[in-house]
Amino acid sequence: MVNNRIKKHPILTTEEKEQVHFFWINESLSGINGEPISSSLIANGIHVFGHHPKDHSPQGIFCANGQCSHCMVISDGLPIKACITPLRSGMKIEPANQLISLPPRNKIGKFNYINEIDIPVLIIGGGPAGLSAGLELVKAGIKVIIIDDKQQLGGKLVLQIHRLFGSTKTVFAGTRGIEIAHNSSIEIWTNSTAIAGYSDKKVGILKNGVEYVLVKPDHLLIACGAREKFLSFIGNTLPGVFGAGAFQTLVNRDLVLPGKRIFIVGGVNVGLIAGYHALQAGIEVAGLI
Repeated sequence: MVNNRIKKHPILTTEEKEQVHFFWINESLSGINGEPISSSLIANGIHVFGHHPKDHSPQGIFCANGQCSHCMVISDGLPIKACITPLRSGMKIEPANQLISLPPRNKIGKFNYINEIDIPVLIIGGGPAGLSAGLELVKAGIKVIIIDDKQQLGGKLVLQIHRLFGSTKTVFAGTRGIEIAHNSSIEIWTNSTAIAGYSDKKVGILKNGVEYVLVKPDHLLIACGAREKFLSFIGNTLPGVFGAGAFQTLVNRDLVLPGKRIFIVGGVNVGLIAGYHALQAGIEVAGLI
């Protein structure tokens, strides 16, 4: 059985976590309970998650952040993005090889009471920008709610295991990114996604993935973060071609090896740091341009 997991790291702890079994095209595999499906598949040596419905080219992971659809798979009959869907025991996962159709629903859903909340400021996004804004508002005595669709705050900070550069007074220089995103003075909703904005200035939020809540803020601050830059070249969507954020997500957050040898395009801080992270994880860097 293939096991592409990082067992030793100079910075990160690599203790054993709860293992669960799932099925990939009827083959029984093991993964870590709650980790993204994509990380479990890659840890098992599976990089092709499906094929494009038009030209049948293989599809894999690219952003690992839920922003594209390269990692689409069918899980228990439903189309989902493998990079943001947590693994559960007994899942039956299959490739997405054609245009997706939702299964029919024969029952009318039950309408529950919808909780409504008034708040001075709602911040969508719990990365560096959202957290910084929230902290400044709290200092000024303004009540804030920050929502983020991930399990933990910090955005790209949770991928930065190196000590940051610059001024110690303004940008936490000398501190690792993974040590920054902790604060208890702000109301935080993780695993929560803003899915609607209405003309009466209410925002519909799926709180913790289960409860629909309407929040009416006096002010709405959107700090949803950046997207991976995508170079245009033939083959740029093939499995094995992914953004630096996806690479850092697999290696630094999920402790999964996406490969044994990488080539990096881009030599500014992100490219250099990605190469450094690769070496720390035991991955050979073939080159950087």
